[in-house]
Amino acid sequence: MTTETSSLKTRSCASCSSARSNTSSTGSAAAKARARAEAAKARLTFAEEEVNLKLQKAKVEASMEMLQQKKEVAAAVAEAEALEAAIDEHSEKHSCKLSLNSVPLETTQRTEQYVIDQTKNLDKDLQLCDVPAKIEPSTSYSISGSQLKPEAKPFLLRHNSVSFQLPDTTLKHSATLPANKYPTPSQQFGSQNSINTSNPLNSEYPMFQNSNDCSSNMNDFVRYLARRELVSTGLLQFNDKPQNYRAWKRSFQNATFDLNLTPSEEMDLLLKWLGKESAEQVEQIRAIHINHPQAGLAMAWDRLDQTYGSAEIIEHALFKRIDAFPKIANRDYSKLSKLSDLLMELQSAKAEGDLPGLVLLDTARGIYPIIQKLPFRLQEKWASVGAAYKRHNQVPYPPFAYFVDFVSQEADIGNDPSFSFVSYIDTAPKVEKAAWKSSKQHEIFVHKTAVSYGDCADTGGLYKQSDDCDKLCLIHKRPHPLNKCRVFLEKSTDARKAFLREHNVCFKCCSSTTHIAKNCKTKVQCSECKSEGHNTVLHPGHASWKESNPATKHGGEGEQPLSQSQVDSKCTEVCGENQTDRSCSKVCLVKVFPAGQKDKAVKVYAILDEQSNRSLVRSQFFEVFSDQSPCAPYILRTCAGVKESAGRRASGYEVESLDGTVCISLPSLIECNDIPNNRDEIPTPDVARSHTHLKSMAHFIPELDPKAPIMLLLGRDVIRVHKVRKQVNGPHNLPYAQKLDLGWVIVGNVCLGNVHKPLTISTFHTNTIEPERPTLFKPCPNVFHVKETCKDFQIANHCPTYPEAKFTCDVDCLGDNVFQRTKEDNQVAPSIQDATFMKIMDEGLRKDSNNSWVAPLPFKSPRPRLPNNRIQALKRLISLKHNFERKPMMKEHFLKFMEKIFKNGHAELAPPLDEKEEQWYLPTFGVYHPKKVNQIRVVFDSSAQHNAISLNDVLLTGPDLNNTLVGVMMRFRKEAIAFTADIEQMFYCFLVREEDRDFLRFLWFQDNDTSKDIVDYRMRVHVFGNKPSPAVAIHCLHKSVQIDNFHVDSEVKQFVMRDFYVDDGLKSLPTVEATISLLKKTQEVLSKSNLRLHKIAANSKKVMEAFPSTDHACDLKDLDFEEDTLPMQRSLGLNWDLHSDCFRFSVSDEVKPYTRRGVLSTINRLYDPLGFVAPVTIQGKAILRELTAVSGDWDAPLPQKMEDAWTLWRVSLSELANFSIPRVYTEISTSTAMRRELCVFADASIKAIAAVSYLKVTDDEGKNHIGFVMGKAKLAPRPEHTVPRLELCAAVLAVELADLISVNLDLQFDAVTYYTDSKVVLGYICNETRRFYVYVSNRVQRIRRSSSPDQWRYVPTEQNPADHATRFVSAAHLQKTNWLSGPNFLLTQGTDIQNTFNLVNPSSDPDVRPLVSTLTTTALTKQLGSERFAKFSSWNSLTGAITRLIHIAHHFKTTEKENSSCKGWHYCKEFTMEESDRAINIILRAVQEEAYSHEIECIKRQERIPKSSPLHTLDPFIDQQGLLRVGGRLHLSSLNQREKTPLLIPGKSHIATLIIRHHHERVQHQGRHFTEGAVRAAGFWIIGGKRRVSSIIHQCVTCRRLRAPLSIQKMANLPAERLSEDPPFTNVGLDVFGPWNVSSRRTRGGLLYSKRWAVIFTCMSIRAVHIEVIESLDTSSFINALRRFLAVRGPVKHIRSDRGTNFVGACKELQIPSNIDSKVVKTYLSDQGCTWTFNPPHASHCGGSWERMIGLARRILDSMFLQLKDKLTHEVLVTFMAEVTAIINARPLVPVTTDPHESFILTPAALLTQKVNPVAAPTGEFGVTDLYKCQWRQVQHLSNTFWDRWRKQFLPTLQPRRKWQSVHPNVNTGSVVLLKNSQVPRNEWPLGLVTQSFPSKDGKVRQVEVKVIKPGGSTLFLRPVTEVVLLLSSESKVDE
Repeated sequence: MTTETSSLKTRSCASCSSARSNTSSTGSAAAKARARAEAAKARLTFAEEEVNLKLQKAKVEASMEMLQQKKEVAAAVAEAEALEAAIDEHSEKHSCKLSLNSVPLETTQRTEQYVIDQTKNLDKDLQLCDVPAKIEPSTSYSISGSQLKPEAKPFLLRHNSVSFQLPDTTLKHSATLPANKYPTPSQQFGSQNSINTSNPLNSEYPMFQNSNDCSSNMNDFVRYLARRELVSTGLLQFNDKPQNYRAWKRSFQNATFDLNLTPSEEMDLLLKWLGKESAEQVEQIRAIHINHPQAGLAMAWDRLDQTYGSAEIIEHALFKRIDAFPKIANRDYSKLSKLSDLLMELQSAKAEGDLPGLVLLDTARGIYPIIQKLPFRLQEKWASVGAAYKRHNQVPYPPFAYFVDFVSQEADIGNDPSFSFVSYIDTAPKVEKAAWKSSKQHEIFVHKTAVSYGDCADTGGLYKQSDDCDKLCLIHKRPHPLNKCRVFLEKSTDARKAFLREHNVCFKCCSSTTHIAKNCKTKVQCSECKSEGHNTVLHPGHASWKESNPATKHGGEGEQPLSQSQVDSKCTEVCGENQTDRSCSKVCLVKVFPAGQKDKAVKVYAILDEQSNRSLVRSQFFEVFSDQSPCAPYILRTCAGVKESAGRRASGYEVESLDGTVCISLPSLIECNDIPNNRDEIPTPDVARSHTHLKSMAHFIPELDPKAPIMLLLGRDVIRVHKVRKQVNGPHNLPYAQKLDLGWVIVGNVCLGNVHKPLTISTFHTNTIEPERPTLFKPCPNVFHVKETCKDFQIANHCPTYPEAKFTCDVDCLGDNVFQRTKEDNQVAPSIQDATFMKIMDEGLRKDSNNSWVAPLPFKSPRPRLPNNRIQALKRLISLKHNFERKPMMKEHFLKFMEKIFKNGHAELAPPLDEKEEQWYLPTFGVYHPKKVNQIRVVFDSSAQHNAISLNDVLLTGPDLNNTLVGVMMRFRKEAIAFTADIEQMFYCFLVREEDRDFLRFLWFQDNDTSKDIVDYRMRVHVFGNKPSPAVAIHCLHKSVQIDNFHVDSEVKQFVMRDFYVDDGLKSLPTVEATISLLKKTQEVLSKSNLRLHKIAANSKKVMEAFPSTDHACDLKDLDFEEDTLPMQRSLGLNWDLHSDCFRFSVSDEVKPYTRRGVLSTINRLYDPLGFVAPVTIQGKAILRELTAVSGDWDAPLPQKMEDAWTLWRVSLSELANFSIPRVYTEISTSTAMRRELCVFADASIKAIAAVSYLKVTDDEGKNHIGFVMGKAKLAPRPEHTVPRLELCAAVLAVELADLISVNLDLQFDAVTYYTDSKVVLGYICNETRRFYVYVSNRVQRIRRSSSPDQWRYVPTEQNPADHATRFVSAAHLQKTNWLSGPNFLLTQGTDIQNTFNLVNPSSDPDVRPLVSTLTTTALTKQLGSERFAKFSSWNSLTGAITRLIHIAHHFKTTEKENSSCKGWHYCKEFTMEESDRAINIILRAVQEEAYSHEIECIKRQERIPKSSPLHTLDPFIDQQGLLRVGGRLHLSSLNQREKTPLLIPGKSHIATLIIRHHHERVQHQGRHFTEGAVRAAGFWIIGGKRRVSSIIHQCVTCRRLRAPLSIQKMANLPAERLSEDPPFTNVGLDVFGPWNVSSRRTRGGLLYSKRWAVIFTCMSIRAVHIEVIESLDTSSFINALRRFLAVRGPVKHIRSDRGTNFVGACKELQIPSNIDSKVVKTYLSDQGCTWTFNPPHASHCGGSWERMIGLARRILDSMFLQLKDKLTHEVLVTFMAEVTAIINARPLVPVTTDPHESFILTPAALLTQKVNPVAAPTGEFGVTDLYKCQWRQVQHLSNTFWDRWRKQFLPTLQPRRKWQSVHPNVNTGSVVLLKNSQVPRNEWPLGLVTQSFPSKDGKVRQVEVKVIKPGGSTLFLRPVTEVVLLLSSESKVDE
């Protein structure tokens, strides 16, 4: 509405009488009024159309422009017409009358057409107002064209004093229109002014008064139009931020409240004003509900409320804004003001009450992150103010509102100019003196950061009017931007806005007059508040640019020069204060993360270098992502030359642009620390803003991130990142910008005007050098060329080698790394389930809004669904409640523990769940620590099974991430200052994921009151009792120091990762300061994950004083460190005396019963993980072993002799109370020692073996210090081994102990030395020639795998401290020995000691294989022949013999003048290399001359070799030594001579066998491929080598022992018992299965349970079963069962079973003969008529017929037990067994047929019961005589039918063999076999000799007797052939 229309609202119509009295004035006024009314009417009509057009989505702007022109034209025409009509009316002097004659006809027609068009639009789109007036159906208003006569008057409608002239058209308002949609004249005007419906033109002037209803309706209409305008232009766009959602929603609903929009219209309007993400959600909903917009609208609002309006989301957003708020500098009051505004917003949201999570702000924990944002000055001030508030108001903490007021007051004070005491003197500009003076004055405009770089512009048109105020200031008319004009900036905000409005400048960009803000396409951002809604110059309030230098002329703006005079100021904005040249390159800030794990993304800077052919990363990259990739070599070619390096490879990573729009997979990244690290080359927004052509790019470039390192270089192998999508060039010699996929970059020298030059200039004298030759120049950091290699290389210790999954190289390199060994090869690797656990943790682990770790429950996949076990949990809780009644103290402790759980928020009320939802209830029980009787720990029983399943059954245990206790204790003793600490309730610090908490439900009493109802709770944290809880807790603990690798101190990380055992941390450091610093830093780091490190205990009072008493250990909280003595502490089970810094032992006074069980309990209570008192404890273990040999009952009294020995030892333990061991190894720090050496001693006796280690450190004065590290003693086995063997075992124990210490102590030893008092063992270790037996050989190999012979020393027995642990020492005498102090000779300076030892009497040593030499002298006339070589079994022995022969022959020729000890026949141990080579040449020449004599002759005669020769294709030649070699085609290769031209060896010769066997042993008996490769690498080419190698490997006994399969034989025929038609249970197979716990009787304490077993008897022919229950496994119980069976089923002819102890005993008791090969016994068995056959041991397949019945019975019983409601009793079990028997006997023996003629199903029960179906009693009357009539015939017929079908249908099913179909050679007597033992690894299976084989009737051996040699004698074992491995057959002819 226009201003004129508004002014007409208060004006009333003049009455007719008053108008007649003043004709001239009235006419003039009326004419003006009518003119304005006509104009207003036209404007209103067009305004309506304008509104409609705005609602339409097409052609909006074009229609608006056209409509604007139409509006102006129509208004002018209407005003002119009205004036003309008024003049005509006044000239005719008709008062208050208007003549239609004065209006031209065409004007009337145009107006008529216009009103018709507008009425149509009105009917379609507008709803003007709601008036309750009713329209009569017959009412109509029409003005026909015939009524428009010259004397007729126009009909005027006045609405709110605006007259509407109706043209001569018909206006009809029928009653069919809705009463409230389109108002009619009768609705708008009062009843007293109603029009005469019969004649609408009765009155000359139908004028109507302006009633109140009309005014109200018009006001509503105006408000409606205003609101429509508001809807189209006044609403704000929703920015998808939850904190703004509620305000936006309220604004939207208020704006659309009275518009009565349809659901579709509201949906369209909603989509228009939603953000990008929210609009996508609503768009999807609208697409689904296209036919139901009302439902779609409701769902859209619900979705928006859920996504952006829920309390949790808004709280999270608000807290996130707090977390993201930067820390405020000391005098940064503008940020303090912003923080105050943010806190007020939080306070307002909190005051509304619908965000319950904000209540946390009223606590110290909730407000702590905000306080951290304040300057330190304000933090201290708040501490003072808050403490005063607490004291005054007696509250736990000041409310949040009080804190907000505090921050607001401080912000107001800081921003108040009256109290701003900053000196302006320092900021005043310094006027620089001109370097030269000019005679001509020029106006010079200087701006410090604006340096001109172009030629001087033409100033001719400089002052012309321009629309671009970004170039020409509108105030000064000078060439500087308006937004940099100082005069403009000094204006107030309102003055600046008024100035812009006055000059029609865009309010958004403030730099153009050609458009307005709503049409402005420029993206702006306020540099003060980072808002995109306004420009910086329109920022309200205090702005930082106001504090800059005061304005000079024209405000001091930088301008373009007006003449050739030019002044350049310093370029500090771009290049910085160091005044050096700056250049930018292609460096992008990106996010890197492992593929599929965006939550692990790390921000780094990536250099985009198209000159590099590979992508590189720094070593820090591998540490950040904990990547343990292997090292591999590569060649790095740079400007400095070429060098070869080795680095790790990182594969499987992705790089993502900072905005997340582009994600690219990275290739394999190579570790290289030569990547440039110049951060000055990183493009920044300041650089872009400093150059005009790059200004628009500034907001695309991120600010410099100081935390992000330059870590990545992307080369041409990621070609996508180098492709330029957009480019901004700009002028010549200036930097340019490029848009790449990873972001915008700026390239080039960015110094403005090239002001800065290099500070120094260096020149070099350059000479041309050969390619790839290194130079002395500084390496160029920007050019890389990387070439990977596959050569053999040595791996450094810091580069572990593991096979890389995606490593690719040349085909020739395949398999090069498969034999590489690492130190980790023998360590335990994680299982597949462990890897799955870690994957689940890595994907699901996160931090919540409170910075607490939230971890999922690691479920197995797939897993069974858990049933609802609430009933089980309820029963357990009721039982626990009854237990409370009996134990009130336990109840008190239990309730106290649960109260703490609820108070700390570890548990919550469980929400109700649907019965179909999966859930699990955890029963609870309490446990007491033996030393903490008043402290209970409530454990959640996750192992409780319900329906044969528990929660732990479906959870992954996870890997053992914990450090070893021994390792932590070792490291705890390294330094002088030691401390222990504990993480408070560590398990309960880690939350369970929300969706997993219903698996941790439990039942408890409401309000923790046992008298109240039982309600459902659920745990929010990981609980004790869950299998994965330890792994989850330790993983989360490690994550707490790994989550921010750039900022977590390495010492803190090392402490947490390495020195924690579960939740206990133990550490020692050299100084007090380092200890305090580490503890505080660790507390700070862990607190970020809501982990509290407390219970600190240290051996230094200064350390304890540095921490508050709340962080002290329980015993130290009330201690006065100045006066009190530090008490005793327990550290991982050891007593640590803080005052003396020693470990002490506490021995319990409790006397256990004098039984074997009591002895074991007493020994186990003596906790000694480091072996401090091993010589004492080993004696107790020896006593226990003797008791075990004497008595088998654990609770039987000790024999008198043993009781005395035990009493004496137990009493002596009291002496350990006075025993102390220094905690620290030595007086000097191990980290600062000049030398560190580990000394390990070993000794053995017939009682025990022992090893003890000492740390020997040397200080800077050369003085040695010794410290006890660890001791270990083990009892010697029984029967005793020989002493040399025990000494050898002790040496093995010593090297294993050294390995353990080296891994765990984290010290780099300069030497490791071993000592033993056995020269026999030293001879074993140093021997390299003689062969040992397997026992000694295996242990020597183990020793030499961890040590070398030169590390071993001899020590006399009296000086060997390990000797004390082998001979037992009492506790009272232990301190007097050198067990803890070590031998004295270690303190002296080390001297050269003999370290080479020979074997001691090898000829008489039973463990050294005897060496037998047989010499034969034969005189032969012919030369040396190859047949002699067949006598040798190895290549080394052959070459050694020939070498010795050559040596002797050579020295026979020695003249007397030559001084040589080698003369005549003699034996030398050492030979020269020349002699060895001559021997090999002689051997090979002899073989070649015999096998290839014809080929050699052809070569000598230079003739062609025949094609029939196997050497034809090899192009052989004879070398200088006369040997035949392969010619081949590789002469030009770089291979060595042996590989290019290998020696030819005939494949069938014995020499080929020896060579192959030799190299087969060198590759440790690997396969053909390995062996053949080793032969070829040695320079031999064996003809037919593949076949020959395979043959030798097949005959290799060692390979058979390692890999040969178990022997098998063709499956035997079924025994006759299985096929005979004997009566049931004539031939029986039996076995025992069980046990089951049955309740035997009820006692006062509860039910007593006993075990029951069952004996199953299986009929061998009809497969029927009979089950008897037995009470024990002894012979007597079984015999009773057998007697019951025989009483029911009758006598048995043959029994088969395994060799159970009870079966053998029963066979003896019942005098039933067994299968013993004796003629007398066989005769006796035939006389008795009953035999008992025992199957071979470990041959369960021999009893498969009854073993299957056991499995079937178990499955039936499992089903029965599920239905059992009460306790299982003996009677119930017997009943169950009877039912099981019936079910099994009723099973079909053959597949059930569908033939209706089959009379019955063939089952065992059919013959046993003589019943085929339950038949009802026949009808009729029968007498006694009918009882037995024909009954025997019926029985006989049924029996015949059964056996007939048994023969025809059942027996054929036994015909096929399911396995073992082939015949294999028999294992005969005399064969050497390997006896399988499933209890030990294969390498420890014993060797045996087959002493007897037992062939079956078909001649196949399936059972053998094996003789095995054991200590103390030989043993015979009876085994099936499936339990032995054939190594050497008695029939084979393998030469030894």
